[in-house]
Amino acid sequence: MGSIGLRGAGIGGFAAVLIFRKGNKCKHIYASLYYLAVRDVRNAATALKDDRKCIYCGKDDEVIKKGVRYNKSGPVQLYYCKRCGKKFSARTGFSGIKKRAEAVVAALDLYFRGLSLRQVAQHLRMSYKVEVSHKTVHNWIKRYVKLINEFVKSVNLNSGRWHADESVVKVSGEHIRIWTLLDSETRFVLAVHVSKSRGADDAMELLRKGLKVSKKPEELVTDGLGSYGKAVEQELSDIIHIQSSLREGLNNRMERFFKELKRRVKTIESFKTQEGAKTFAEGYSIYHNFIKEHGSLNGQTPAQFVGLSKDCSWLELILKATNLKRV
Repeated sequence: MGSIGLRGAGIGGFAAVLIFRKGNKCKHIYASLYYLAVRDVRNAATALKDDRKCIYCGKDDEVIKKGVRYNKSGPVQLYYCKRCGKKFSARTGFSGIKKRAEAVVAALDLYFRGLSLRQVAQHLRMSYKVEVSHKTVHNWIKRYVKLINEFVKSVNLNSGRWHADESVVKVSGEHIRIWTLLDSETRFVLAVHVSKSRGADDAMELLRKGLKVSKKPEELVTDGLGSYGKAVEQELSDIIHIQSSLREGLNNRMERFFKELKRRVKTIESFKTQEGAKTFAEGYSIYHNFIKEHGSLNGQTPAQFVGLSKDCSWLELILKATNLKRV
Protein backbone atom coordinates (compact mmCIF):
# COMPACT_ATOMS: atom_id res chain seq x y z
CA MET A 1 0.00 0.00 0.00
CA GLY A 2 1.35 3.42 -0.93
CA SER A 3 0.21 7.01 -0.67
CA ILE A 4 0.61 10.21 -2.61
CA GLY A 5 -0.22 13.80 -1.64
CA LEU A 6 -2.49 15.85 -3.91
CA ARG A 7 -1.43 19.50 -4.17
CA GLY A 8 -4.29 21.96 -4.06
CA ALA A 9 -6.74 19.44 -2.71
CA GLY A 10 -6.88 20.92 0.74
CA ILE A 11 -10.32 21.11 2.29
CA GLY A 12 -10.61 23.58 5.14
CA GLY A 13 -6.82 24.02 5.16
CA PHE A 14 -5.97 20.30 5.35
CA ALA A 15 -4.20 18.46 2.52
CA ALA A 16 -5.99 15.44 1.15
CA VAL A 17 -3.95 12.24 0.99
CA LEU A 18 -4.80 9.65 -1.64
CA ILE A 19 -4.49 5.98 -0.71
CA PHE A 20 -3.98 3.25 -3.33
CA ARG A 21 -5.22 -0.26 -2.61
CA LYS A 22 -4.40 -3.17 -4.92
CA GLY A 23 -3.52 -0.79 -7.74
CA ASN A 24 -7.01 0.78 -7.82
CA LYS A 25 -8.34 4.17 -6.79
CA CYS A 26 -10.17 4.14 -3.49
CA LYS A 27 -13.13 6.27 -2.45
CA HIS A 28 -10.82 8.98 -1.06
CA ILE A 29 -9.34 9.53 -4.51
CA TYR A 30 -12.76 9.87 -6.11
CA ALA A 31 -13.87 12.24 -3.35
CA SER A 32 -10.80 14.43 -3.85
CA LEU A 33 -11.17 14.42 -7.64
CA TYR A 34 -14.80 15.39 -7.27
CA TYR A 35 -13.99 18.19 -4.84
CA LEU A 36 -11.36 19.62 -7.21
CA ALA A 37 -13.69 19.42 -10.20
CA VAL A 38 -16.62 21.11 -8.46
CA ARG A 39 -14.33 23.81 -7.06
CA ASP A 40 -12.99 24.57 -10.54
CA VAL A 41 -16.48 24.59 -12.06
CA ARG A 42 -17.80 27.01 -9.45
CA ASN A 43 -14.76 29.27 -9.77
CA ALA A 44 -15.23 29.33 -13.53
CA ALA A 45 -18.91 30.12 -13.23
CA THR A 46 -18.19 32.97 -10.82
CA ALA A 47 -15.25 34.42 -12.72
CA LEU A 48 -16.86 34.27 -16.16
CA LYS A 49 -17.59 37.77 -17.44
CA ASP A 50 -21.17 38.69 -18.28
CA ASP A 51 -21.92 38.88 -21.99
CA ARG A 52 -23.42 42.37 -21.85
CA LYS A 53 -23.20 43.29 -25.49
CA CYS A 54 -26.67 44.16 -26.76
CA ILE A 55 -27.84 41.64 -29.35
CA TYR A 56 -29.85 44.38 -31.09
CA CYS A 57 -27.51 47.39 -31.39
CA GLY A 58 -24.18 45.65 -30.65
CA LYS A 59 -23.16 48.18 -27.95
CA ASP A 60 -22.28 47.42 -24.34
CA ASP A 61 -21.67 50.86 -22.79
CA GLU A 62 -25.26 51.39 -21.60
CA VAL A 63 -26.33 47.85 -20.70
CA ILE A 64 -27.54 47.07 -17.17
CA LYS A 65 -28.84 43.97 -15.39
CA LYS A 66 -32.63 43.77 -15.39
CA GLY A 67 -33.87 40.78 -13.43
CA VAL A 68 -33.57 37.03 -13.77
CA ARG A 69 -35.60 34.53 -15.76
CA TYR A 70 -35.80 30.85 -14.80
CA ASN A 71 -35.91 28.08 -17.38
CA LYS A 72 -35.18 24.35 -17.40
CA SER A 73 -31.42 24.98 -17.31
CA GLY A 74 -31.64 27.24 -14.24
CA PRO A 75 -31.49 31.02 -13.75
CA VAL A 76 -30.70 33.20 -16.79
CA GLN A 77 -29.54 36.78 -16.33
CA LEU A 78 -31.64 39.40 -18.18
CA TYR A 79 -30.19 42.71 -19.42
CA TYR A 80 -31.64 46.04 -20.54
CA CYS A 81 -30.02 48.30 -23.13
CA LYS A 82 -30.65 51.99 -22.39
CA ARG A 83 -29.43 52.89 -25.86
CA CYS A 84 -32.11 51.00 -27.82
CA GLY A 85 -34.59 50.29 -25.00
CA LYS A 86 -34.71 46.51 -25.45
CA LYS A 87 -34.31 43.53 -23.11
CA PHE A 88 -32.22 40.45 -23.86
CA SER A 89 -30.77 37.46 -22.02
CA ALA A 90 -27.17 36.25 -21.68
CA ARG A 91 -26.18 33.68 -24.23
CA THR A 92 -25.94 30.14 -22.92
CA GLY A 93 -24.75 26.80 -24.26
CA PHE A 94 -27.28 24.84 -22.24
CA SER A 95 -30.54 25.41 -24.11
CA GLY A 96 -32.67 22.27 -24.14
CA ILE A 97 -30.93 20.68 -21.15
CA LYS A 98 -33.41 19.91 -18.37
CA LYS A 99 -30.89 19.66 -15.54
CA ARG A 100 -28.80 22.39 -14.01
CA ALA A 101 -25.92 23.68 -16.13
CA GLU A 102 -23.48 23.32 -13.23
CA ALA A 103 -24.21 19.59 -13.04
CA VAL A 104 -23.59 19.18 -16.79
CA VAL A 105 -20.22 20.92 -16.58
CA ALA A 106 -19.25 18.93 -13.49
CA ALA A 107 -20.15 15.70 -15.31
CA LEU A 108 -17.80 16.54 -18.17
CA ASP A 109 -14.97 17.41 -15.83
CA LEU A 110 -15.37 14.37 -13.57
CA TYR A 111 -15.57 11.93 -16.48
CA PHE A 112 -12.36 13.04 -18.14
CA ARG A 113 -10.57 13.24 -14.79
CA GLY A 114 -11.12 9.52 -14.32
CA LEU A 115 -14.58 8.65 -12.98
CA SER A 116 -16.86 6.20 -14.79
CA LEU A 117 -20.28 7.22 -16.13
CA ARG A 118 -22.05 5.46 -13.26
CA GLN A 119 -19.79 7.12 -10.66
CA VAL A 120 -20.48 10.54 -12.19
CA ALA A 121 -24.23 9.92 -12.07
CA GLN A 122 -23.94 8.82 -8.43
CA HIS A 123 -22.02 11.96 -7.45
CA LEU A 124 -24.54 14.21 -9.19
CA ARG A 125 -27.35 12.52 -7.30
CA MET A 126 -25.59 12.81 -3.93
CA SER A 127 -24.18 16.35 -4.25
CA TYR A 128 -26.58 18.13 -6.62
CA LYS A 129 -29.77 16.14 -6.00
CA VAL A 130 -29.88 15.68 -9.76
CA GLU A 131 -31.35 12.30 -10.71
CA VAL A 132 -29.87 11.18 -14.01
CA SER A 133 -28.81 7.82 -15.40
CA HIS A 134 -25.31 7.01 -16.65
CA LYS A 135 -26.79 7.02 -20.17
CA THR A 136 -27.89 10.63 -19.73
CA VAL A 137 -24.38 11.55 -18.58
CA HIS A 138 -23.01 9.87 -21.71
CA ASN A 139 -25.43 11.86 -23.89
CA TRP A 140 -24.22 15.09 -22.26
CA ILE A 141 -20.62 14.13 -22.99
CA LYS A 142 -21.38 13.31 -26.64
CA ARG A 143 -23.31 16.55 -27.15
CA TYR A 144 -20.79 18.94 -25.64
CA VAL A 145 -17.65 17.22 -26.89
CA LYS A 146 -19.06 17.60 -30.40
CA LEU A 147 -19.91 21.26 -29.77
CA ILE A 148 -16.52 22.16 -28.24
CA ASN A 149 -14.63 20.22 -30.90
CA GLU A 150 -16.05 22.53 -33.56
CA PHE A 151 -14.62 25.49 -31.63
CA VAL A 152 -11.21 23.78 -31.32
CA LYS A 153 -11.11 23.34 -35.09
CA SER A 154 -11.30 27.12 -35.49
CA VAL A 155 -7.89 27.76 -33.87
CA ASN A 156 -4.82 28.50 -36.01
CA LEU A 157 -1.42 27.61 -34.56
CA ASN A 158 2.18 27.83 -35.69
CA SER A 159 4.20 24.68 -35.15
CA GLY A 160 7.83 23.81 -35.86
CA ARG A 161 7.63 20.09 -35.13
CA TRP A 162 4.77 17.59 -35.03
CA HIS A 163 4.73 14.20 -33.31
CA ALA A 164 2.43 11.46 -34.60
CA ASP A 165 1.67 8.02 -33.19
CA GLU A 166 -1.18 5.59 -32.65
CA SER A 167 -2.36 3.47 -29.73
CA VAL A 168 -4.76 0.54 -29.43
CA VAL A 169 -8.00 0.41 -27.39
CA LYS A 170 -10.71 -2.25 -27.26
CA VAL A 171 -14.15 -1.79 -28.82
CA SER A 172 -16.47 -4.74 -28.12
CA GLY A 173 -13.43 -7.00 -27.87
CA GLU A 174 -11.84 -5.75 -31.11
CA HIS A 175 -8.74 -3.57 -31.39
CA ILE A 176 -9.29 0.02 -32.56
CA ARG A 177 -6.48 2.51 -33.13
CA ILE A 178 -6.45 6.08 -31.85
CA TRP A 179 -4.14 8.17 -34.05
CA THR A 180 -2.89 11.38 -32.45
CA LEU A 181 -0.95 14.41 -33.68
CA LEU A 182 0.88 16.52 -31.08
CA ASP A 183 2.75 19.85 -31.27
CA SER A 184 6.22 19.40 -29.81
CA GLU A 185 6.73 22.74 -28.08
CA THR A 186 3.26 23.38 -26.64
CA ARG A 187 2.04 19.74 -26.15
CA PHE A 188 -1.18 20.84 -27.89
CA VAL A 189 -3.08 17.91 -29.42
CA LEU A 190 -3.69 19.04 -32.99
CA ALA A 191 -5.80 16.14 -34.22
CA VAL A 192 -7.13 12.68 -33.39
CA HIS A 193 -8.40 9.99 -35.72
CA VAL A 194 -10.00 6.63 -34.86
CA SER A 195 -9.88 3.62 -37.20
CA LYS A 196 -9.63 -0.15 -37.37
CA SER A 197 -6.73 -0.15 -39.84
CA ARG A 198 -3.17 1.22 -39.92
CA GLY A 199 -3.11 2.22 -43.58
CA ALA A 200 -1.77 5.26 -45.40
CA ASP A 201 -5.31 6.64 -45.78
CA ASP A 202 -5.66 6.82 -42.01
CA ALA A 203 -2.28 8.53 -41.62
CA MET A 204 -3.24 11.03 -44.35
CA GLU A 205 -6.55 11.77 -42.62
CA LEU A 206 -4.66 12.55 -39.40
CA LEU A 207 -2.29 14.95 -41.17
CA ARG A 208 -5.16 16.68 -42.99
CA LYS A 209 -6.93 17.29 -39.69
CA GLY A 210 -3.72 18.74 -38.28
CA LEU A 211 -3.36 21.14 -41.20
CA LYS A 212 -6.80 22.57 -40.43
CA VAL A 213 -5.66 23.90 -37.03
CA SER A 214 -1.94 24.48 -37.61
CA LYS A 215 0.35 25.74 -40.32
CA LYS A 216 2.62 23.23 -41.99
CA PRO A 217 5.49 22.20 -39.66
CA GLU A 218 9.14 21.97 -40.53
CA GLU A 219 9.49 18.46 -39.11
CA LEU A 220 7.33 15.41 -38.37
CA VAL A 221 8.45 12.71 -35.93
CA THR A 222 6.82 9.26 -36.20
CA ASP A 223 7.64 5.64 -35.50
CA GLY A 224 8.72 3.30 -38.27
CA LEU A 225 5.20 2.56 -39.58
CA GLY A 226 5.32 2.70 -43.38
CA SER A 227 1.90 4.39 -43.59
CA TYR A 228 3.41 7.65 -42.34
CA GLY A 229 5.98 7.75 -45.14
CA LYS A 230 3.29 7.41 -47.79
CA ALA A 231 1.10 10.01 -46.08
CA VAL A 232 3.96 12.53 -45.85
CA GLU A 233 4.65 12.13 -49.58
CA GLN A 234 1.04 13.08 -50.29
CA GLU A 235 0.38 15.80 -47.71
CA LEU A 236 3.74 17.15 -46.42
CA SER A 237 6.25 16.36 -49.14
CA ASP A 238 8.56 19.35 -48.44
CA ILE A 239 9.12 18.79 -44.69
CA ILE A 240 11.70 16.73 -42.80
CA HIS A 241 10.24 13.35 -41.81
CA ILE A 242 12.05 11.72 -38.87
CA GLN A 243 11.18 8.06 -38.33
CA SER A 244 12.33 7.09 -34.85
CA SER A 245 12.41 3.80 -32.98
CA LEU A 246 11.15 3.58 -29.41
CA ARG A 247 14.75 3.06 -28.24
CA GLU A 248 15.89 6.38 -29.73
CA GLY A 249 13.30 8.25 -27.67
CA LEU A 250 12.57 11.04 -30.16
CA ASN A 251 8.82 10.44 -29.82
CA ASN A 252 8.75 10.38 -26.01
CA ARG A 253 6.16 13.16 -25.83
CA MET A 254 3.67 11.02 -27.71
CA GLU A 255 4.50 8.06 -25.47
CA ARG A 256 3.77 10.16 -22.36
CA PHE A 257 0.45 11.33 -23.82
CA PHE A 258 -0.67 7.76 -24.55
CA LYS A 259 0.45 6.62 -21.11
CA GLU A 260 -1.92 9.18 -19.57
CA LEU A 261 -4.72 8.30 -22.00
CA LYS A 262 -4.44 4.57 -21.31
CA ARG A 263 -4.49 5.21 -17.57
CA ARG A 264 -7.85 6.92 -18.11
CA VAL A 265 -9.12 4.14 -20.40
CA LYS A 266 -8.59 1.54 -17.67
CA THR A 267 -11.72 2.73 -15.85
CA ILE A 268 -13.71 2.23 -19.06
CA GLU A 269 -12.25 -1.22 -19.88
CA SER A 270 -13.87 -1.40 -23.32
CA PHE A 271 -15.88 0.90 -25.59
CA LYS A 272 -19.12 -0.45 -27.03
CA THR A 273 -18.81 1.29 -30.42
CA GLN A 274 -16.14 2.91 -32.56
CA GLU A 275 -18.12 6.16 -32.36
CA GLY A 276 -17.89 5.97 -28.56
CA ALA A 277 -14.12 5.59 -28.80
CA LYS A 278 -14.01 8.60 -31.12
CA THR A 279 -16.05 10.74 -28.70
CA PHE A 280 -13.71 9.76 -25.87
CA ALA A 281 -10.56 10.50 -27.91
CA GLU A 282 -11.85 13.93 -28.97
CA GLY A 283 -13.04 14.73 -25.43
CA TYR A 284 -9.78 13.64 -23.84
CA SER A 285 -7.79 15.80 -26.27
CA ILE A 286 -9.97 18.78 -25.24
CA TYR A 287 -9.29 17.96 -21.58
CA HIS A 288 -5.55 17.64 -22.31
CA ASN A 289 -5.43 20.94 -24.24
CA PHE A 290 -7.70 23.21 -22.20
CA ILE A 291 -8.27 21.75 -18.72
CA LYS A 292 -5.23 19.73 -17.58
CA GLU A 293 -2.31 21.74 -16.20
CA HIS A 294 1.14 20.57 -17.35
CA GLY A 295 4.23 20.77 -15.18
CA SER A 296 6.43 21.03 -18.28
CA LEU A 297 4.52 24.19 -19.24
CA ASN A 298 5.00 25.86 -15.83
CA GLY A 299 1.60 24.74 -14.59
CA GLN A 300 -0.28 26.04 -17.62
CA THR A 301 -2.54 24.20 -20.02
CA PRO A 302 -1.37 23.97 -23.65
CA ALA A 303 -4.17 26.40 -24.59
CA GLN A 304 -2.94 28.93 -22.04
CA PHE A 305 0.66 28.44 -23.18
CA VAL A 306 -0.18 29.37 -26.79
CA GLY A 307 -2.43 32.26 -25.70
CA LEU A 308 -5.79 30.77 -26.74
CA SER A 309 -7.36 31.32 -23.33
CA LYS A 310 -6.40 32.77 -19.95
CA ASP A 311 -8.87 30.94 -17.72
CA CYS A 312 -9.68 27.53 -19.15
CA SER A 313 -12.78 25.64 -18.00
CA TRP A 314 -15.49 23.45 -19.51
CA LEU A 315 -18.00 26.24 -18.94
CA GLU A 316 -15.90 28.77 -20.82
CA LEU A 317 -15.37 26.35 -23.71
CA ILE A 318 -19.10 25.63 -24.03
CA LEU A 319 -19.98 29.33 -24.07
CA LYS A 320 -17.26 30.12 -26.62
CA ALA A 321 -18.32 27.23 -28.84
CA THR A 322 -21.97 28.32 -28.64
CA ASN A 323 -21.16 31.92 -29.55
CA LEU A 324 -18.97 30.73 -32.46
CA LYS A 325 -21.82 28.57 -33.74
CA ARG A 326 -24.23 31.55 -33.70
CA VAL A 327 -21.88 33.86 -35.59
